[in-house]
Amino acid sequence: MLELGLSLLFAYLIGSINFSLALGRFRNLDVREVGSGNAGATNALRAAGFRFAFAVMIGDVGKALLAVGPLATLAHTIGGEHGFSLAWLQVAAGASVTVAHCYPLWHEFRGGKGFATLLGSYLMLHPPLVGAVLGVWVLVLISTGYVGVATIVAALSAPLVLAFLMSGTGPEMLWLGIGGALFIAWTHRSNIRDLLDGNEYRFDRVRIGHWFKSGG
Repeated sequence: MLELGLSLLFAYLIGSINFSLALGRFRNLDVREVGSGNAGATNALRAAGFRFAFAVMIGDVGKALLAVGPLATLAHTIGGEHGFSLAWLQVAAGASVTVAHCYPLWHEFRGGKGFATLLGSYLMLHPPLVGAVLGVWVLVLISTGYVGVATIVAALSAPLVLAFLMSGTGPEMLWLGIGGALFIAWTHRSNIRDLLDGNEYRFDRVRIGHWFKSGG
């Protein structure tokens, strides 16, 4: 149990570093006070442009790589060979770092919505899954123009892809996919409400229909 506790703790502490908020301090910017009020890469893009959002994305993915890779391995080494397997510790770390991104200890428990950090965990554990999930995200985004909808559908696609297209993966990844999908749907519940109320912001410029309309 020691190795599991350490893996969860290490991942939560590193995950609590929210890069949109940490980097925003150098600009005297709190992205939670602008746009959607969310401390994630999408709102960082609205608040301060592409370079800032790209740096935030790299940080959010990178902390997941660190948590699921070296830190989970360290926890496994400290705990010894007779506890949880490294695979389960990595999955636990992936879940913990994603939760921490959304509810960060260092930032009053007000963070982002977790998708980029979850993708970072997938990237460390099973890189082909990231390509499939991002492919779904792009297809839904250019079809609808709604980032939130694209993110929810992409997250929900992960366990389906694992179960039916990548069946050679272990059960640990499937559980992370299921848990991650449900958690991302939960963190995007405000997007669902806004969509049902007709208030969800839509990026018309990325929609296929907008391309044809502009071309005409």
